[in-house]
Amino acid sequence: MEFLDEGLRTGPAIVFVHGIPGSVDWFAGVAERLTGAYRVIRVDVHEQGARTADFGAESRATPIIELLDELALTGVAIVGHSFGAELALAVAARSARVARVVVVGQAPDYRAASIPSAARWVVRPWSVRLAQRWTPGLVIRLANRAVFAPRFRWSSAPGLAEAVVRDFRSAAPAGLAYAVGARAADLAVDPLDARVAALDLPVLAVHGRHDQLYDSTETLSRFAAAGARVHLVEHAGHAPQVEQPDEFVTVLREFLRD
Repeated sequence: MEFLDEGLRTGPAIVFVHGIPGSVDWFAGVAERLTGAYRVIRVDVHEQGARTADFGAESRATPIIELLDELALTGVAIVGHSFGAELALAVAARSARVARVVVVGQAPDYRAASIPSAARWVVRPWSVRLAQRWTPGLVIRLANRAVFAPRFRWSSAPGLAEAVVRDFRSAAPAGLAYAVGARAADLAVDPLDARVAALDLPVLAVHGRHDQLYDSTETLSRFAAAGARVHLVEHAGHAPQVEQPDEFVTVLREFLRD
């Protein structure tokens, strides 16, 4: 699988996993702040599942586990954003190389989600392919404004305005359809807070106050009840690592030190 391996090779390893759609760019600002003291690995998972149409976390976690083995990493902190959080938990449950997990911008299931019920019928692979081909970049960027807090500015995250367009156009259509459709049923059967409770590892859940996809209060309450440490980023939406990278890195460093 494709990945970026940056920073201090002898330092503690942190593996970052992006969501659907997404890319390594969603952790660029955080990586820049960590490479002086950590080995920072950003994995690119946007092609995973595309060939088999299996977008479940267990299947998509396997290449990440194989990468940890290939690099012979130990004591890894794995950080996942949105759907990447589910992948991070799946990797941690199966790999002894993982020592800590960070869940970012992801609720345990869709009970606290604000995804329209009609989306599962509208967002189909064929309709996604049409949208990817014909939607102007400006419209894609405007649609992605809902991901962030009201006062977020593209200029605060260099390159992200271009990345969101590129990520949408390159995302696996079946993956986007899964995210708004069958994933709800999968999480209802095995919610992420239950997976956190089953892990014998420290877990940190970070969520933005202005997340328009998942209710921040319910999300953090459920993760806290499952035994996770939680942190609310007041001035952020669905992507606190992008919107408030300094605060995110401070909280992450504290978690890794404890």
